[in-house]
Amino acid sequence: MKLAEIKKLSINTMIVGLIGAAAIAVIAVLAGGFNDTLSRALFTLLVVALHALASLGFLESRDKLREADQLKFSSNVVFIVLVLSFLTSVFGIWELIPGDIVAKLYGTYSIAVFATFHAEVLSKAATINKLVGNLVLANYLFMMFVIVLLLPLIWFSDGDFTDFYYRGLSAVAIVDATLTILVVILHKLHLDKNPKTDSQIFSSTTYIVRKDNSGNIVEEKVAATAPKRRMHPLLLVLIIFLALQFIVPILFMLLFSFS
Repeated sequence: MKLAEIKKLSINTMIVGLIGAAAIAVIAVLAGGFNDTLSRALFTLLVVALHALASLGFLESRDKLREADQLKFSSNVVFIVLVLSFLTSVFGIWELIPGDIVAKLYGTYSIAVFATFHAEVLSKAATINKLVGNLVLANYLFMMFVIVLLLPLIWFSDGDFTDFYYRGLSAVAIVDATLTILVVILHKLHLDKNPKTDSQIFSSTTYIVRKDNSGNIVEEKVAATAPKRRMHPLLLVLIIFLALQFIVPILFMLLFSFS
């Protein structure tokens, strides 16, 4: 299915969902209130509209990025997660899946999206030189440790985890965040020393993206007196999450020490 067709389907789904929600609200008002079935039907239509809106926003943001700036694997994972999120929420509303399982699934989806995004950004930085490539490999290892230690906390929340478990998770999370930020810094320093080097996380601003009269995305090269680079639009989000990943374990350990 083409991108334009998916956008059209998302818009039509939102319209149908909103009309359906309004119709159910009118029926409930005339009937004097919501019964269980009407309430679930209303929430289902609202979930349909919200996920269609999320899909449309995701496709629009991806459409505005240059081909070289796109994180294709992460984008595919995000779209799959949107589909899974829709199914999970609908099954949860109709109690086909218990509420605690729904929460655990959403926790797993969040880890999957962040991990794939994190890994793909690292892969784009790894080729800059051998030192950065080795740091990226080490980063992958610690990122795997973080994921392996986080998943039991999500799925076995009633488990008896020792203090050492939490300390270990905090330690590998700090190392993971530190390595990633170090990779980004060394990557940027290499680009400053070698301005002609191509980079996908600090893209050159010698191109602009616009739509032509037919609505197609086109790239135009613009004149530049000096090579200026801009951070990948999603890299800042990653840095914010990693900063939290670095700070939260330290705060946790400090609170734990004083308790």
